[in-house]
Amino acid sequence: MRFAVLADIHIGRSIPLAIAEHRRLAFSRAFTQAVDAVVEAGVDYVFICGDLFERRTLRPHLVQFTHDELYRLAKETKGRHGKTPKILVIRGNHDGRPQSDALDYLKHPLAEYLHIFEEGKVTYKDENITVVGINYYDQIDRAYEAYAKPALEEAQGLKVLMIHSFIAGYNLIPPYSSSLSLDVLAETDSDYVFSGHYHLKCPPKRLPSNGWVLTPGSLEMYDFGEHPEKGFYIIDHGEAPKFTWIPLEPLHFMKRARIDSERRQTPAWFSRRILEEVNLFRLDLERTGKEGYLRIRVRGPLRDGLPGDIDLEPVNRLIHDDPSLLWVDVDTIGVEMPLVARAVEQEQIDVATFFAPLGEFAGEITKMHTRVREALEEQASATTGLLTASQRVSLVEEWVGHFEARKFREEDL
Repeated sequence: MRFAVLADIHIGRSIPLAIAEHRRLAFSRAFTQAVDAVVEAGVDYVFICGDLFERRTLRPHLVQFTHDELYRLAKETKGRHGKTPKILVIRGNHDGRPQSDALDYLKHPLAEYLHIFEEGKVTYKDENITVVGINYYDQIDRAYEAYAKPALEEAQGLKVLMIHSFIAGYNLIPPYSSSLSLDVLAETDSDYVFSGHYHLKCPPKRLPSNGWVLTPGSLEMYDFGEHPEKGFYIIDHGEAPKFTWIPLEPLHFMKRARIDSERRQTPAWFSRRILEEVNLFRLDLERTGKEGYLRIRVRGPLRDGLPGDIDLEPVNRLIHDDPSLLWVDVDTIGVEMPLVARAVEQEQIDVATFFAPLGEFAGEITKMHTRVREALEEQASATTGLLTASQRVSLVEEWVGHFEARKFREEDL
């Protein structure tokens, strides 16, 4: 027997909204390429492990496109290989809720090639295989104990578990996320565990029970933080299963860049660095022959001016002139304002002139003002722009000492 294992197809994904049509096209194209490869392979079973759709409510033409591609997969496999594959689908978190999900749009009594697992009906069985499909649940451990475990313990022959969940010890799990462990999955002696929800490709891994666990990852780059190695697996089942990775090339080139400075810089410095990153990205696009999206995160303190003074007009001109730059997002929310001391300087108040009525003491005040400014520039907190209490104490003592050393007449004040 031959299997195709896919997950996280996300038909209809449109984030970022500024390039929504480009994103929808990328995910639809990836699915079409996957269907082409599955037809070529001539599989017996297709496992779609959740998040076939991006959201519960979709544009009608995207639902029709998905229906047509699944039908084409079954029809063309039958025409080329003389057999109709069974397509098995579970609900992911993006597909919707137990009471209403986007998979309902695909159900039809005449679509015998398609089996969509419903709530409470977790078992598919034929003469070759028993498949237990667990739809997405926030608490996957409880759903596994309540539904999957009893069904798998009763199953005979070749046993497959489909889940849309993180697997501890196999996937890199975000903090506080629900998951199942490899040891728990091994308890029911499944021959295969196919999982979605985790978007990065994972190699086949042996379970302690001698079965196999497999996460193919998403078909397209879901966001800027993902690795571009995308695709799915073909499995030739046997005593020593053969796992074949089918790569899919992402439609667009996606990159995330960072500009960080611990030192205070001018708006012009940040403008130059942003432009440099955009031009480096253009070289990437030229190298790959693709269009692409770039997200630049900018962090660091300003020496003067405001974040709004960072000139992005040269970048905007490049976007206008270079059609390969589909989208460039520059995030300057992490750019910090200049120190408060700079505000006084910008008002062009001369300290010596301001305190001239105090006579010679005005010179000492000017020197003390300069010392305080220098201390702020060298030691101030990057967050508050202030000195700590321990840093201030020596300056305060010196300042008080200047006053105590002098006696002022009332008419001088």
